[in-house]
Amino acid sequence: MAFVNNRQILDSFVIAEEILHNWRKCEDGGLLVKLDFEKAYDNVDHKFLNDMMESMGSGPKWRHWICVYIYSPTISVLVNACLTPQFSIERGLRQGDLLSPSLFNMVVSNLFPGSGAKNLLVVK
Repeated sequence: MAFVNNRQILDSFVIAEEILHNWRKCEDGGLLVKLDFEKAYDNVDHKFLNDMMESMGSGPKWRHWICVYIYSPTISVLVNACLTPQFSIERGLRQGDLLSPSLFNMVVSNLFPGSGAKNLLVVK
């Protein structure tokens, strides 16, 4: 339920209860999947994100802007009271950034490519 406009995390429980209630009335079997992404933003691969944007029809100029945006930050680490030389971040998205939730949702949408299938219930 994270990163969905006009939703709260508690809405997940209400939706799960509705799904289970409808499931009990249905004669067909089903599958319910709950995902919890540990360090979700830290694990986003930039090349995969670029490939996802391309597959969704994003043009080269837009993809370039996003790549510049996510590659431009540099960091250094404090080791024994000394800063290391700066280096670029090679994967992950910035926490608290306005674009990060949308970019993360692009990556996650690839986990369910058939979400438009006739017999699949997708809760948004």
